[in-house]
Amino acid sequence: MSALGSADAGPATHEGAPSAVRELAAELLARTPQLADGMTDHLFAAMPELGAGDDELRAETRASCESNIAQILRLLKLGVGAEAIVLPVEAGEWVRGLVVRGITVAALLRAYRLGHAWLWERWSQALRDRLADHDELVVAQDQSSGFMFAYVDLISGVLVDEYGTEREKLMRSAAQLRAETVRAILAGEQIDQEVAAGRLGYELGRHHVALRVWGTGSELRGLERAATEAARAVGSGAPLVVPSGVASLDVWYGSRDAPDPQAVAALEAYEPPAGIRVAAGTPGHGISGFRRSHAEAVQAARLAALARGRVPAVATYRRVELVSLLASDLPRARAFVAARLRPLASPDEAAERLRDTVLASLAAGGSSTRVAKELYVHQNTVTYRVKRAEELLGRRVTEDPIELLCALTLAAVLGPAVLAGEDGGGDAG
Repeated sequence: MSALGSADAGPATHEGAPSAVRELAAELLARTPQLADGMTDHLFAAMPELGAGDDELRAETRASCESNIAQILRLLKLGVGAEAIVLPVEAGEWVRGLVVRGITVAALLRAYRLGHAWLWERWSQALRDRLADHDELVVAQDQSSGFMFAYVDLISGVLVDEYGTEREKLMRSAAQLRAETVRAILAGEQIDQEVAAGRLGYELGRHHVALRVWGTGSELRGLERAATEAARAVGSGAPLVVPSGVASLDVWYGSRDAPDPQAVAALEAYEPPAGIRVAAGTPGHGISGFRRSHAEAVQAARLAALARGRVPAVATYRRVELVSLLASDLPRARAFVAARLRPLASPDEAAERLRDTVLASLAAGGSSTRVAKELYVHQNTVTYRVKRAEELLGRRVTEDPIELLCALTLAAVLGPAVLAGEDGGGDAG
């Protein structure tokens, strides 16, 4: 097995180097998604400026990596020169995402240099594994090395032009100034409140509710409409809307008085267009409240993404705060769920029924009557499920009930995000 994970075909001592390059590229095309995963992990580990917690940028980066790797392998397979490249759509989207986030063109070029080195290391090892003849290996490495250098040189030029065009558009608009001002506020920089309010066209000495609105492949106009509608559910007045990614917006609604509970309930009842999600922070006053509500909206959005449809289309932080805190370190949350639930951490439906019943039982103070009504099952069914769960847990559900309740809540809200890959070690029944 080569460094890139291609099929073991044995040394190609009787093949010419050009054909070996084409055949290896053809084999590796099927592994493009895995290569993209590896390259993305490498870039985020080597480049802190990309932001370790920006899941949307990570997804955009991965899509760009995959499109570039696929194009490189297709051209090598066909045996044509780097001059045949076209700018992948995903690479252009990635550049626009960098511009929106204020990430420099130097970082863009560094990412391509690092990606080039990462891919070349694996490609050259794959050639060494494949070609036993030294002369053929040298020819194959020279051919593919020249191609990859030419590819990165040509596409970097195109991307720099694309970056300049996108940045110029933003710099010509008030939107860029608003985005820079918002970034400064969120970063905790010292800023004159009146000057900032003038740049934003939005008063900062108010009560704020922050939203994050995002979608998969949604047009920005559709997101802006959803953002405006969601803000209007909280109250009247024009919201502050700032792009936070290619397909996401950060939104603030401000009012002189704190939003009442009915306004928050109206927001939770809002139904965004299909494919669009909304996350909301709790109300906060002044610049500190502006920041805090936004941080909460970001956490609610993160949880909604992890939950994969297990939370409403509008996820408010007040409803998901506990799970957000419990899942702030996801690997440790997975380990916690596995340790506390043991076989009940299995992702199958039988285990899920037992978990739901025990969770309802703990919430109902152990009343099987209340649980039976809530779950629409017979009381005997509740009793059986709780007993079966205790057998799998190896203890009574009333032992360490707080830890068990936290583990069950994580499993109920996040599902596969905390259960995937865990071996329950037994049949839930």
